[in-house]
Amino acid sequence: MNSPLAATAPQATFKPAGVRETVVLLAVAWLVPFAVHLAPWSGERPLGAHLLPMFWATLVAAYLFGARLGVVVGLFAPVVNLLFTGLPAWKFLSVLSVELTIFALFVAAGARRWPRFWALAPLAYLAAKTVTTALQAAVGIFGDIGAPLAFFAQSVVGGAAGLVVLLGLHAALVRLYPKTATPAA
Repeated sequence: MNSPLAATAPQATFKPAGVRETVVLLAVAWLVPFAVHLAPWSGERPLGAHLLPMFWATLVAAYLFGARLGVVVGLFAPVVNLLFTGLPAWKFLSVLSVELTIFALFVAAGARRWPRFWALAPLAYLAAKTVTTALQAAVGIFGDIGAPLAFFAQSVVGGAAGLVVLLGLHAALVRLYPKTATPAA
């Protein structure tokens, strides 16, 4: 017997991603940053550096479908956008790819552990940025992207509007697609 409440009951786990969901998320992961880069903008840095659109579809994928699809979407977006728009710049591709991977893993783990914590996405961004900054400071793995702490500060301050967008998107996901906590394994 199916109850009408069953359709709105909180999810305990991630939904399985079908081909349709995967294709839609990959298309959105390409289209949203592409559209942001097409918007008229005369700032010193690209508009995407302020709004963080690469993280939007990654957030949705990781929150709804888990880490695996979140990482796939996160790695797909920068490569395809580089090919179509030339952004992100080559020198930032590796650091952005690592950040999106860490972001997706953090969002998926956080959604499972603290499902109603609506500020998870901005914290996941800060965690990812902290890890890449530490890697850059320790071993210079990302090449010439500038001084690590200056890069961190510029990214966080410059991306403040994007952090607000991530906060809003994540709060909407928590409200519209609630989950229940699952015990840590």
